[in-house]
Amino acid sequence: MKTVDVLVVKLLQLIVTTFFLFVLSLWYGSILMAPLAVWYNLSAFLGGGIFATLVAGGLTLGLGYYISRLPGLVDTMIQPGIEMYKIALSTVCGIGRVANAINPKAETENNKDKPANSTASADTK
Repeated sequence: MKTVDVLVVKLLQLIVTTFFLFVLSLWYGSILMAPLAVWYNLSAFLGGGIFATLVAGGLTLGLGYYISRLPGLVDTMIQPGIEMYKIALSTVCGIGRVANAINPKAETENNKDKPANSTASADTK
């Protein structure tokens, strides 16, 4: 029955890990895709040729530079992702501790009756 309990806990750990991976990918992916969306829409608005793409790229870089110079804006956008990562790490590690509490390592159970290597080597001398 312990094996089933451990499998259920490990499955829950996989689901939680997948959820947080999705959320963090969505958060940082949207931050990284925003300039590309601006660039694409500006180039389409300007006519869609190579010249329009270059102008839109320059405008996007200028807008990105302006946004990066605003005090605290970049940190405000990055900090929630870092906090979500910390929550995910503590949750997944907590579920792992629950799984380890249900099924302790078989290696420690087998070695309870055996003496440690240092005492065995001292007896043979």
